[in-house]
Amino acid sequence: MKRFIGILMLVVFMMVAVVGCEKQPEADGDKAAGDIKIHVGVIEPVTGPQAPLGQAEYDGIQMAIEMINEKGGVMGKYPITFDFADSQSDPAIGASEAERLITSKGVPVLMGSYSSAIAAAISEVAERNKVVLWEMSGAADSLLLKGYEWTFRNEANASAWGAESVEFIMGNDAAIQEKLGKSAKDLVVAIVHEDGPYGAAVADGNRATAKKYNMNVAVDEAYSAKSVDLSSIILKIKSANPDVLLLTGYVNDGILFNRQAKELGLTVPILITHSGGHSVQAFVDGVGKDADFLMTVDPVPCNPNTEGFSAEYAAIFEEFVSRWTDKFGVPPYHHVEYRQFAQTMLFFNEIVPAAIEASGEFTAEAVAEAIRNADIPAENSLMGHGAKFSTPDKPWTDPWLGNQHTGQNYEARAFINQYFDGTLVTVWPENLAKQEAVLFLPAEHPLARK
Repeated sequence: MKRFIGILMLVVFMMVAVVGCEKQPEADGDKAAGDIKIHVGVIEPVTGPQAPLGQAEYDGIQMAIEMINEKGGVMGKYPITFDFADSQSDPAIGASEAERLITSKGVPVLMGSYSSAIAAAISEVAERNKVVLWEMSGAADSLLLKGYEWTFRNEANASAWGAESVEFIMGNDAAIQEKLGKSAKDLVVAIVHEDGPYGAAVADGNRATAKKYNMNVAVDEAYSAKSVDLSSIILKIKSANPDVLLLTGYVNDGILFNRQAKELGLTVPILITHSGGHSVQAFVDGVGKDADFLMTVDPVPCNPNTEGFSAEYAAIFEEFVSRWTDKFGVPPYHHVEYRQFAQTMLFFNEIVPAAIEASGEFTAEAVAEAIRNADIPAENSLMGHGAKFSTPDKPWTDPWLGNQHTGQNYEARAFINQYFDGTLVTVWPENLAKQEAVLFLPAEHPLARK
C-alpha cells in the first residue's frame, strides 16, 4: 500500500512539473488582443442650445474611431467601442451621465465634452471616481486650477487664445505703422466678450497681454450670450473709435453682433474673433459674405498646410477631409469637428499604445500614467503642436496670468485662421499657414473703416 501511495505521489509530481514547463500566460505587456478591451465613454451635447456644435464634435469623434477600427483598432489589433451620453447642454446632466457611464458601463476614460461649464462638472465626477477625463474642448482656464489628477486637456487654455491675438498684432508692427501711422503698442483696443467662463478667460488673456505692451484698452465689456440686443455695447465701441476689436462669443450672439454692428455703422481697421461661435459653419451660414476676412483664434489650425505634419498624419488629414465632405457636403474646416477628430486620433494612436506597451492594460491608471509621461512631437498630432502634460507635482504656470495648471498640455498653442470665400484657412504660424493673413479689413467689408 505504501509503495502504491509513493508511486501515485510521484505521478502527481511529474504531472505538476510538466504543466509547469508548459508555456505560461504571457506577461502583461504581451497580452493577446482578446485580453485588452478598449472601451470609453463619450459625452457631448447633441440636444439643447449647444447641440449644433456638440453634434459636430460627436461626429468628429465617431469618424476618428471609425477610421481607426477599419485598420483593426488601436495598434491594429484592439478595436475601440464606446458608450455615448447626451449632456443636453446642461452641466448637471453632464455630471449625472458621467456618473452613469462610470458606474453602469465601467468606462475607465471619459471623452468630450464641448462647453467649459459641462467639462468642469464632469471633471469633479472623474476625480471622485479616479477615471480619466480626456477633455478636448472645455477651454476655460478654471478647469485645471484645482490640482485634479484625473483631468487632462490637450488643447491650449482659453486665456492663451486671448494672448495669441494680441501677440499676433504686435508681430505685425511694421504693417500697422505703414497703414495706420502708429506703432502696434499705441493702438486703441476694444475687448468685448460673452460673460461665461470661456469668454471671460479669453478676455483675461487679451487684457493681460495688452497690459504687457502698455496698450490703450478703451473698451472692456462683457455681455450674456443669451442677449437679444447688443446695441448699447456696439455704441460704446463706436464712440471709442478703436483700431482693434477683440471679440469673443458664440453663434447666435456672433450673428446678432454682426447684424447690429452694420446697422449702427460700427467700423474698425482690425477685427479678431476668438473661436467659439465665429469658427463654425452655422456662423458662416448666418452672416454669409460678411464672414470673409474675419480672423479667428482657434485651438487648432483649421484647413492647414499639411507639410507641417508627418506623412502618416498628413494622409490621415486628407482622408478625414474627403470622408467628411462626402458625408456632410462641406469640408471639416472649423474648430469643433476638427479638434475632436484630431484629439481622438492623438489619444488612440499615441496615448493608448503607450499605456498598453507600458502596462499591458487599458485602465484609468495606465492611461493617466501614459498621458503624464507623454512627449509627442508636433508632427505626430493634427493639433499642430506637441504634447507634454503638467502634473500635480509639476504644474505649469502660464506666462500671461501666472496661474498654475495641472493636467494641461503645456506644448499647446493657439492659431490664427481667416475666412476667404467662406472657407476658414490657417494664416499663422507660418509652418502651417496655407495663405497669408490679411490684417486689415478690406474696403469691401461692411465693418471696414474706410
